Amino acid sequence: MATTGAWLVAWLVAVVYATLYPWSGWRAPGRWMFSFLSEPWPRWWTGFDVAVNFVAYLPIGLLLAAWLARRLSLPMGLAAALSTVAAAGLSLALECAQALLPARVPSRMDLLANAVGGAAGALIALSIGRRRIERWPQWARANLPLAPHSTPGLLLLCGWLVAQFYPQPLVFATGDLVSLWTTTPGQPTHPWLSRWLLPHEFEPFAEAAGVSLTVLAVGLMTHDLLRAGARGAAMAVAAPIIVASAIKTAASLAYLGQVNAFGWLNAGAQGGLLAGIAALLLFGWVGRRPRLWLAMAALALATALFNLAPPNAYYLSMRTNWGGGVWTNFHGLLHALATAWPFVAIAWCGWRLRTGARRGL
Repeated sequence: MATTGAWLVAWLVAVVYATLYPWSGWRAPGRWMFSFLSEPWPRWWTGFDVAVNFVAYLPIGLLLAAWLARRLSLPMGLAAALSTVAAAGLSLALECAQALLPARVPSRMDLLANAVGGAAGALIALSIGRRRIERWPQWARANLPLAPHSTPGLLLLCGWLVAQFYPQPLVFATGDLVSLWTTTPGQPTHPWLSRWLLPHEFEPFAEAAGVSLTVLAVGLMTHDLLRAGARGAAMAVAAPIIVASAIKTAASLAYLGQVNAFGWLNAGAQGGLLAGIAALLLFGWVGRRPRLWLAMAALALATALFNLAPPNAYYLSMRTNWGGGVWTNFHGLLHALATAWPFVAIAWCGWRLRTGARRGL
């Protein structure tokens, strides 16, 4: 799949999932599904809600117009018009589907903001022009240190970064399955599950080990996306860890205040970061196949530790203040992403090993 198409599909999946979350309680509509189009404009709305709906559909208009122009060789104006209509049609379909969910309310304001966002993205693509859009792949190959066919892995790393916004039991603790059987943070509802958890005094050591293994795995996966001999490889490998740390700090600042902006950086996290960087320096430049096997093993061990260790105090504080807030619509998306990420990453590494074996790499 072309790069533009892959990003478009990923964005569409995220928008659909967030729009229809929590995906439960489906029911027959009590009224005509299109009746919200004739209702009065809502009396209460916020500028932030409008902005989020606008921004959510802007990439759809931009990416779809670019994809239509490149892959179907359509005139740029026609591609922009079709992408605008498609974005509005998607929004209309999802707003109608919300009538089947008790927790969601279809809104003409949301539909308008979505449609305008899609149109704005299409206009951006139109202003860029067909020739520049057609040169995107050549520009990427010339200016980015990425290997061919690295788009799925890059999407996977972006998903890991986005997942860091969600409160996790331990730092970088994706793949948390215990929370699925937990109503109160840190207190599993099933006694058999409690018996498997490590004692609280082992939490700092488990966190340090899990963080170091995650740093190693993410670094190895990033290295696998780079061209052989690419300039700035060391900085590229370190970039996801730096960005993830910045996201953790921003989330802490937003929910716990300026004083606790670095509350996530406890002793376990500090030790894990240092150990993970040391492991990357030691193992980061092994061959391609050992690198992928090592990444898979590190992810599996880290996920096991994150599920066996009790949550830290930072997580409990975040959960106390976490109500979704302005991000309520994306709460389910972030949770699903954080839960599924390591398992998808392991599968991706296995797929890379299989395709590499076919090519004799």
